[in-house]
Amino acid sequence: MAKYSINLLQADLQTVKALLTLKRVVALWAATLVIMLGLIFIVQWQVSNLTTQFTKEKSFNSQQKLQLKKLESAISNNRQDSGLLAQLNTIKLLIANKEHLHQQLTDPTKTYSAGFSKAMEELAALHDNDISLQSVNIGNGNMTFAGVARTPDAVPNWLSGFESSTFLSGQRFINFSLIENEQKLTEFVVSSAQSKGE
Repeated sequence: MAKYSINLLQADLQTVKALLTLKRVVALWAATLVIMLGLIFIVQWQVSNLTTQFTKEKSFNSQQKLQLKKLESAISNNRQDSGLLAQLNTIKLLIANKEHLHQQLTDPTKTYSAGFSKAMEELAALHDNDISLQSVNIGNGNMTFAGVARTPDAVPNWLSGFESSTFLSGQRFINFSLIENEQKLTEFVVSSAQSKGE
């Protein structure tokens, strides 16, 4: 069989297919747009739900404050009624508790909002080679640390580093005990809570 054509275009001279083509770029941007629109929709939905919940709570709080004012006005205009006084004190206590709870939940330096993980992050950042923590107890505004130190002065040096942290700064440690064990290491317990015997 006779060959009437010669291919002068060698394989290394042929053009390489482009990885990024116009169709692929358009498809990628379209997919990105769909994902972003989906994320925006989800965030807007969550914000809407939280706004509705906040509005309800705010309305309920306003009703309670209005009721408190009415009761205070009724008490000041009438003779003191022990039932009304008890109801007023209950409402005042309820509002004070809610305000205290709100403050605790929104304070970034407290365990309730910062979370236990934040405290653990700061403890890890304040790591001292002379200190080995064996237990950490954080809750109800109290902190207790127990562990072993190579030297007795390593514990106060370690505690002084708390001043540079956000969550642990300003803590007052009421109980502080150091005991030397059989391995000549110092066992310590530091606590911000009052001991039961005090």
